[in-house]
Amino acid sequence: MSHYQAVVQQIEYPDAQVDAGAWAADAAVAPPPSVRRLEELEYAPITLEEAVQQALAHNEVIVQAGGRIVSSPTTATTVYDPAVVETDPRFGTEAALSAFDAQLFANFLRQRQEREINSRFTIDDWTYRTEDIGNLATGVEKVSAAGTRFRVDSATSYLRTNSAIVRWPNAYDTGVSAGFSHPLLQGGGIEFNSIAGPNATPGVYRGVMIARINSDIALVDFETAVRNQLRDVERAYWELYYAYRDLDAKLEGRGYALDTWQLEKRRVDAQIHPPDQEAYAREQFYAAQVAVENALSGTAIIPGVFGAERELRSLIGMPATDGKLLRPSTPPISADVRFDWEESLGLSLIRREELRRQRWRVKQRELELVAARNFELIKLDFVGQYNIHGYGQELFGGSNSAFDDLLAGELQGWLMGFEMRTPIGQRLGHVAVRNAELALSRDSALLREQERQISLELRAAFTELDRAYAVTRSSYNRHVAAQTQLVAERRRNAAGDARLELVLEAQQRAVLAETALHRATADYNLALTQMNVVRGTLLNSLQVYLTEGAWSEESHESAVREARRFRNRRVMPTTVPAPVSLGEYPQRLAEGAAENQPALEPQPATSAEVVPIPDPAP
Repeated sequence: MSHYQAVVQQIEYPDAQVDAGAWAADAAVAPPPSVRRLEELEYAPITLEEAVQQALAHNEVIVQAGGRIVSSPTTATTVYDPAVVETDPRFGTEAALSAFDAQLFANFLRQRQEREINSRFTIDDWTYRTEDIGNLATGVEKVSAAGTRFRVDSATSYLRTNSAIVRWPNAYDTGVSAGFSHPLLQGGGIEFNSIAGPNATPGVYRGVMIARINSDIALVDFETAVRNQLRDVERAYWELYYAYRDLDAKLEGRGYALDTWQLEKRRVDAQIHPPDQEAYAREQFYAAQVAVENALSGTAIIPGVFGAERELRSLIGMPATDGKLLRPSTPPISADVRFDWEESLGLSLIRREELRRQRWRVKQRELELVAARNFELIKLDFVGQYNIHGYGQELFGGSNSAFDDLLAGELQGWLMGFEMRTPIGQRLGHVAVRNAELALSRDSALLREQERQISLELRAAFTELDRAYAVTRSSYNRHVAAQTQLVAERRRNAAGDARLELVLEAQQRAVLAETALHRATADYNLALTQMNVVRGTLLNSLQVYLTEGAWSEESHESAVREARRFRNRRVMPTTVPAPVSLGEYPQRLAEGAAENQPALEPQPATSAEVVPIPDPAP
């Protein structure tokens, strides 16, 4: 009983042979940053280009913002996904091609039979029969691209018996046969077999073309995941930029509050102002201190510097902590970037990964409809077979050799004709066509709706870009006005001619105005990122292009050997199916193309131009 467990289900730990990543050693370098150890903080400047390169260098698993890799790892995208789909033994390209591989079969059987003959008529009182039987069969079967089945086999049988009526007590029978079965209607043709594959059934299409489309869809999904990751990297980068600028503004505000508090304390000590004025200024200082601590460490609502830096680390594949804080060093774009609407709409309808994926799905439905219509035809095959036999007392040599008799060619046979089998009414074929038509209509409708939604997304991106730029200018003008008021109030306060509440209010508004300016600047750069996403040009703008990894030396040597099998030969003309793909997708936009050169009209955000706002109507 010691070999049996006392329970049926028991929670255990797996013995998986997986090495810990290199990040494990780096993660133990230093504890995470904390507001309690501000003096230990070190900063590591990082450009946007370096962040993108870092993300691409650690993209074994494509990390996206809001992803749940820990709780739902099966939903994550990895660099292995396209290869997994390509090598799927059920639906992959090689699996579809394997249906056309030549099949070698062989069997060898040996048996002995002993029995009594229940008969009143016997020869020489023979009633007990024994037989030794041996059978050897080998052959090759192959399905062609057009669905024709070819078969060549050889069978040899041996019989040893004590029957008195046989010619020889032991004899060999050998033969070779070759045959074919060519589908004339249902199941025939290169196009059908490349879509559905041999032995296809209505609704189940696993041909090479369908498998290839599945691989193309997997590549689009991978490209979409890379695009979304880099979009999230850009967003996290500019959010971290804003977090630092927000912290700087709050630090500046805390400095203003500290100066005011110290000034009021000296006045209270000199009995110039009452004590409540000092308490008022002191409360404002500690409020500013809380704002600084929250801006640095973050809260449940705002990520702060630590939270935004942690998000960027997660997206670019860096360890949780290495004793340094990443700090953006790429300046944000402040120029007025404008895009042409018609050009952007054309680009978005061509280059958006979601539309390309859906177009592959529509193409798949079109091919499935072609295959489904084939099932409306009757099953009519043209069959033929030729065989030659040999019979003798010996298998090889001797005067009565079965193989000599086979080579003499005196025992021949052949078969040729037609075979037909079809259900009356073709109910299944008709419903397969109807189902394929509905699936095609559904995916076509989805494609049209996706195009409409993308045009709406593009419109929203244009609106957001214009809004973000306008808000940037207005926020700058607000910032200039707030600073002017702050300087005046602080000057009057130093001279003793200002009210304390006006000074503190001016300090708060100056901090809010500076924070709003940095928020608007970050939003404008985020709007540019979203514009590139909607236009389908984000990867091109970052100069990121996808390609298959380099092949090993062994793969090249194998390709050379395999290429000899597929050298050009003269073949009879056949009907070639219509092309499925339009060729390689141009990831890189042509240099100097209009869509790659958006109109730029530099409008420095440092301009102090005031945009007049009309008075509201009475």
